[in-house]
Amino acid sequence: MSIVKEGSRLVLENEFMRRVLDLTDGICTKTYHIRPGGQKLGDTWYPMFSFESEAPFEAAIVVDGKSYEASPAKHGRDNNLWNRPSSFVVKSVEIGKSRLGDTADITLAPRSGDVPPVELTLHYEISDKMPFLQKRVSVKNTGSRDVTVEHLTVDMLRFFGRSFPLDVFTNYTQSDDVKKQDLYYFGWTRMEFPDQLDMILSPGESMESFDLYEAATSVDRQEESVILHRIYKEIAPWIQSLNLQLSVGTCQTAEELYQTVDIAAENGFELLCFSVGQIFTNTGDYIPRPDLFPGGYADVKRLVDYCHQKGLKTTPYCSATIAWRHTAVCQNHPDWQCLGPDGLRYDPYSFGNMCYHSPWGDYIREKLFYLLDEIGFDGLALDGPVHGLVCEEVNHAHRTPASVNFMNWMWEKKFYGDIVARGKYITVPEVWNAIFLGVNETPGGYREEDQNEFGGMPLVSMTRSCVYEARYNTPSCCVWTSFNLEDYHGHSMEADEENPATYEHSLAAMLGYGIDNSIYAKEPYIGENTKKIYQKWLKIFKDYRETLLGDFIHIAQPNGYQPDAVLHTRPGAETPALLIVFNPCGNEQAVQYLLPLQYAGLAPGKTVIAEGNEIRLDSVSGAAVAIELAPYEVKAIPIKVKE
Repeated sequence: MSIVKEGSRLVLENEFMRRVLDLTDGICTKTYHIRPGGQKLGDTWYPMFSFESEAPFEAAIVVDGKSYEASPAKHGRDNNLWNRPSSFVVKSVEIGKSRLGDTADITLAPRSGDVPPVELTLHYEISDKMPFLQKRVSVKNTGSRDVTVEHLTVDMLRFFGRSFPLDVFTNYTQSDDVKKQDLYYFGWTRMEFPDQLDMILSPGESMESFDLYEAATSVDRQEESVILHRIYKEIAPWIQSLNLQLSVGTCQTAEELYQTVDIAAENGFELLCFSVGQIFTNTGDYIPRPDLFPGGYADVKRLVDYCHQKGLKTTPYCSATIAWRHTAVCQNHPDWQCLGPDGLRYDPYSFGNMCYHSPWGDYIREKLFYLLDEIGFDGLALDGPVHGLVCEEVNHAHRTPASVNFMNWMWEKKFYGDIVARGKYITVPEVWNAIFLGVNETPGGYREEDQNEFGGMPLVSMTRSCVYEARYNTPSCCVWTSFNLEDYHGHSMEADEENPATYEHSLAAMLGYGIDNSIYAKEPYIGENTKKIYQKWLKIFKDYRETLLGDFIHIAQPNGYQPDAVLHTRPGAETPALLIVFNPCGNEQAVQYLLPLQYAGLAPGKTVIAEGNEIRLDSVSGAAVAIELAPYEVKAIPIKVKE
């Protein structure tokens, strides 16, 4: 058991983390230790705090303008640290089990009549096998009148900069700024919503905070990245897939559409996305284009069914937040839009303009779920969303402008969750942690600003550099990048049959990076030379997909004038490591790298084979490799254990 009740104490413990809650008279964390690396550290545990007798409080809420803390009755008084009142007592404790590990739900009731009639339920979850725990707070109005929850603090932690290997992250997509230094409890950091909530709860109504994840990681940037990405995949298993995707938006006839389906199937694609303007007359009304679909949605369904017959999944470009200005829905219902300061409406071509909390919310859910449930699309290629947009429209369901961000998050959380429950697929230009709400793919680090300024090899090199750096933050399997054979924002890779280096570098930076990718074109090559390159990397992608779904190890940063490299590792895979090396130079290059194969699960002293050479791993499982590269060459080097 990872959670055990010992008298008035609740112990949350796995190999990496140990947190002890005291429930004697109120609630507090008495001790909190982490053990990065687990049992390799033996009995060494690092304290989150040591000089205080307990953490300041376990949660806090602001109701009707006053703050109330969940803490012990004699909180901090024994050593004259603090003298703030305790507002809640423990009502019940329930221990259970989830997919990730043991759970505990601790319900707190008001300590006295001076506290508003709200119950807090503190939900804890600790992983059975990975170095993280999860916490969230639920609030229920148990009284007979409305209460306004103005703010909510989920936890109180101590941080020691980069010297302390504790990472925190949430599923709150409206902002990642959830840390706030407490001005009274000096040295402590509140994990809380960054803005006012102003949520009005009627009698019996409830609300939940974001999920807060606390992870014991490493002060080494690469190791920290590996640990976190493995945790992300555990929390959000739906991101663990790689699909070769073709995205098309320039077909002018129905015949051309069906030909594109055939081309996609013949070239090994697994997902076909119909991009902006390909299916619908506009974004907002969702009327099928009469020139391509004279039979309306019956013809769209016929196309989707044909994709399925060819073994392809398919998604349409759409948006939960955008309605173009000339659409009927926007013209007929201008009040469904977000209303900004001074009565301004927003540009729908930026981040969206429609408010979920107007009738638009129900309208767009019905439209998009019709595409999934009736037409049979396998997912949605969403555009938007409206993060950060103020809405001051008094007739919308948000009762105050301050509540908009939180209510937007709740709307998207349910919307994405309903799509996942259908077994469908979501891509959306969201912030990265939308993956915890059910999103499969978010942008992978490339910049549309670059695409707007230049093309060719400069664009290819800059894109690879940005995507490389972004892989410290998110796994490659849950992002997309840009491979533009056709112009996008006015530029493309400028592929050339006679000099196909830009084509291969762009393709390899997608397939060789293990990116859940999208090729923007009617077909993935422009002639026989580029076709051979495409087939080469398609085979690499499919042969080593298991390894590509593992960890992304940074070996050499792309800069456009020196070779660069990445290493994919997957403990237990048939090919435990795959090295991808790029030469962006017009002359031969020789490079030497020390590959950290401990991430592949290989022990010191093992012998591996790379390019036919036997290499004995050093004392920290490093493998020294020397690689020769022809001008503009890109190599994929599988690394296998010698039998």
